[in-house]
Amino acid sequence: MNLKRVTSLFFVLTHLLFCNFTSIAEEDILALGDHFSKLENYDAAITEYKRFLFFHPDDTRAAEVYFKIGLTYRAQGLWEEAILAMRNAVLHTLSGKEKSKYQLELAVTLIASQNYDLARFELIRVTIRTPSGPLYQRALFLQAVALIYQFRWEEAHEALRNWTTDEMLEKLLAQAVNLPQKSTRVAKVLSAIVPGAGQIYAGNWRGGLNALVLNGIFGYVAVDRVLDRHYVDAVSWTYFIFQRYYLGNLYKAEKAVDEFNEDISRRAADNILKRLQEIVETSTK
Repeated sequence: MNLKRVTSLFFVLTHLLFCNFTSIAEEDILALGDHFSKLENYDAAITEYKRFLFFHPDDTRAAEVYFKIGLTYRAQGLWEEAILAMRNAVLHTLSGKEKSKYQLELAVTLIASQNYDLARFELIRVTIRTPSGPLYQRALFLQAVALIYQFRWEEAHEALRNWTTDEMLEKLLAQAVNLPQKSTRVAKVLSAIVPGAGQIYAGNWRGGLNALVLNGIFGYVAVDRVLDRHYVDAVSWTYFIFQRYYLGNLYKAEKAVDEFNEDISRRAADNILKRLQEIVETSTK
């Protein structure tokens, strides 16, 4: 009887000791991962986090660990890996608040990687869940940021209505809606009539003058070959050289307009985002 009691006690103590040791080992792995992450030794941090997930895939902390992996990848600019890890964090959490938190950071990562539509999709999912005030407000803010990067000014303005009523921001958004955009059609028509005129219309004087000179020279040579009755040479110059530069001139006119519009839109976006940053910094002081 005494032997049975001693044996049972031994197994109980062994079990408790093993469980306690396992718990400490788990904490050590996560603490070590956090330590490496703070030291910016990201590869080592990810190794420790993945070690934890390998041995404890169903642990209640799995979502948090996936999230930490995502942040670590994001710190290195490894967007695809960061996005995948954060998606796993969203999938593994049952808490609505934590899910919203992870989705907001996933949206930030998607915006940083220029996946604006996917970011907006995640943010819509957050707002549908109607999280607490700060999370909801941040979701609106990030939606507006994604829309600004896409130059969708009116939608961005609408998203920001419930976030701020800053007058300067309103003014910048109004200016962005009325940006002096150039027309690609006008540029192509101008360059079709006078080579290089489309580039000049778009503000690219150097490219326009270059197109005018080259097309003028090649056109002159082609006409001169015809006047000298060197028809084979005239056809060769027209088909292989003049036509190539002439059509290239039309393409470059369209491209010059796209670059002009992109540039002024980008500057408008930068000004709006700068103002948003100022508002955030002021509100957090």
